[in-house]
Amino acid sequence: MSGRTLALTVVATVGGALAAAPSWAQGTGELPERLEDRGHVALYGIFTASPQDRELATIHVAPQVSAGVRLNGWLSATTDVTSAWTTFQVEGEARRSSFRFGNPFVTVQAALVEERQRSFRAGIGVAPPLTTFPGTIPENTETEYNYAVATAARGFADYWLWAPNAIPIALLLRCRMDLSAPVVVGAELDPAVLISVNSNPSRLAMVAAAYAGFRMGPLTPGLRVQMFAQTAPLAGRDFSQWAAILYANAEFEAMFVRSQVAVNLDAPSGLAGQRGATVWGASLGGGVRL
Repeated sequence: MSGRTLALTVVATVGGALAAAPSWAQGTGELPERLEDRGHVALYGIFTASPQDRELATIHVAPQVSAGVRLNGWLSATTDVTSAWTTFQVEGEARRSSFRFGNPFVTVQAALVEERQRSFRAGIGVAPPLTTFPGTIPENTETEYNYAVATAARGFADYWLWAPNAIPIALLLRCRMDLSAPVVVGAELDPAVLISVNSNPSRLAMVAAAYAGFRMGPLTPGLRVQMFAQTAPLAGRDFSQWAAILYANAEFEAMFVRSQVAVNLDAPSGLAGQRGATVWGASLGGGVRL
């Protein structure tokens, strides 16, 4: 085989793989498989060192394991399991820390449209309530802060993983379209009901997002803007939140890489919120297609 023929073969193979494996955002229920794949396994790590100032110093690490399986030509199932460790020190006090598991989130999703230039998926996800508070007040404070940082470090995406004292049941709507050869845009809409398992009220919640990316060979950098809102505050606090996420995804024949930096934009955890309370989060990980 000549060098030119070999080069054309490699380009065609990689190009076909990229066209069949569009870049989806990292998150719960992600489906990076191509039609010929049986499923995927992925590992992500989320990190933040904010809030970080003279009054409050925080370090947070949250690993996440994701897996998916194609049940047939149009139906898939996924599961996401995560945990979080947060250590923090308030000025003049001893350092405290908390390690907790998040709500494991299980989804079933149907590919209503799955084409080279566009796709639309709908599904449902549910999580058992593992993010509950322990019984004593000091542990409540540490655990509640752990949950709050874990949520804010994701820009309030995937809220179901850390919804406290509730059973989340979410409708998942995902669409993606190639506007031209290098530009891909998409949107997500996740209305949900949070069924309370303690004295807090049950409530409705919504995560909505839009993103745009620019493909440069195997790499797709892009920007994602997302919003979270719920119908009832908890403990008198409103947890509605806007966030922006800069991401860079890479797609290969049997592997994919996801990286992103999320910054909250408004109160309660954003740039325009309370001084010293801004939370950002960085994430890096990837997986293999089976």
